[in-house]
Amino acid sequence: VNCSSHHDEDEDIQPSSAEWFRSKLRCNAMHNFMLGSSTMLLLSATLPPIDINNDWAISAKREVSSKSSNDSSSLLTTIRGGGSKSSIPQTRRRSLVVLLVATALFNDMLQLTMLLPIIHTLVSSPPPLGVTNNKEVALGLFFASKDICQMMSAPFAGVLCSKFSPHVALISSILGLGVATFVFAEAKTFWQLLLARGAQGAASAAVLCGGLSLIAETHPQNVRGKAMGYAQSGLAAGMLMGPLIGGLLFERMGRKNTFRFAAGMVLANAIAMIMLMGVAPPESSRDKENDNINKKVEADISLAKSSKQLLRNFDILAVTASTFAIHAVVGVIKPLSQVVLDKEFGVTMVKRSFIISIATLAFFIAAPIAGILSDHMQRSHLVALSLVLMSCSSAFFALRHLGLWAFYVSVALLGVAMGVQKSSSQSLLADLVDKHELGEYSMVYALSDVADSLGLIIGPLVGLALSQMYGPSVGVLSIGIPCLLLTPVMLRIA
Repeated sequence: VNCSSHHDEDEDIQPSSAEWFRSKLRCNAMHNFMLGSSTMLLLSATLPPIDINNDWAISAKREVSSKSSNDSSSLLTTIRGGGSKSSIPQTRRRSLVVLLVATALFNDMLQLTMLLPIIHTLVSSPPPLGVTNNKEVALGLFFASKDICQMMSAPFAGVLCSKFSPHVALISSILGLGVATFVFAEAKTFWQLLLARGAQGAASAAVLCGGLSLIAETHPQNVRGKAMGYAQSGLAAGMLMGPLIGGLLFERMGRKNTFRFAAGMVLANAIAMIMLMGVAPPESSRDKENDNINKKVEADISLAKSSKQLLRNFDILAVTASTFAIHAVVGVIKPLSQVVLDKEFGVTMVKRSFIISIATLAFFIAAPIAGILSDHMQRSHLVALSLVLMSCSSAFFALRHLGLWAFYVSVALLGVAMGVQKSSSQSLLADLVDKHELGEYSMVYALSDVADSLGLIIGPLVGLALSQMYGPSVGVLSIGIPCLLLTPVMLRIA
């Protein structure tokens, strides 16, 4: 395009200066437009085509995928115990942890004690669900299977907590407890009932180990006793309500629907746990107690070395021995009390159940009080007190010839001793782990669970054997004497 100025062939016609300026502007604009268009055509011919919509979709897809991956990883991390910070205050989160553990212990003990008013009817039913011969042996085997499986599973529960986290152990055990209860509902033979009962015992070991470890990790020493006491109240409530709920539901709904309902309740508890950990992930208190815990030593210590140190620590073994002695007395008084009340006092079955529930009610009241007290005084002294109370319980059992009131006192003291011992000893074990830098809490609670179950197994075996030879009073007193002997040992623990 030639935009230079020129004259027309008719030289008489001359453009004005204004018209010439406007013509010059139009020619320059046309020249720039054509130059820009040529450049764009050249670039479009040399560069690859760009799909704006497709690139935006790919970018959005990557963003959603990254967010989904981060959410899944965050949820898994939260369940394993390393979740992100929550906006909920730490005090509120600690309260939620106690509620979570107390509910788990309640459900655990509820499933175990719902069977008490039912099992005799099931064992006495026609085969294959019941047995025709040796019903007493079958009943003894049924009740012992829970403690045996719990004792054998406790070390594995401790390893599970150490390798993963108390959260994983607690949720897995609640799911396992729900499945075992469902199997109990659908069982068609006595051996299936026995298998389900053993599975309940194995799940119970993980519930105790995971729950107590979770409280110990999330609560500092100055409030740990109170938290343990409230959690033990959940266990006592399940023990108190289990026989009542089991009897009422069995009478109206039958065995299958009763335990289907119970299994559904346990599984709902597991779902609530997962949701709670997602909303308010527990935060370990160990990170804020660097002056009391050498974190480097804790990180480097191996599981095997930690277990060996536990078994060589005198204080840990003394507390564990007190747990064994307390539960041995409980194990021998429980069966003998039914025989004594029936033969010596002629008490009806309903009244016997009421008398036995006094111990559970005393446990329910004493556990939180002892937990609060343990935050303000030496916990080893409270454990020593529980041993003295249990010795007095066995003494009043031997003095029952003075009247039924002595038996009431014996049962009440037994419940108080249990509440004081459980709340204070579990807190004391965690303190000793911190003091001696023994690593994870889970293994010490596994050891305590073994002592608990072993006492409930050996106590009745030895006590009932002595009772058959020398009478119930000698049997109970013989098991109660070790409690008194262990008292000065506990008082020496600082």
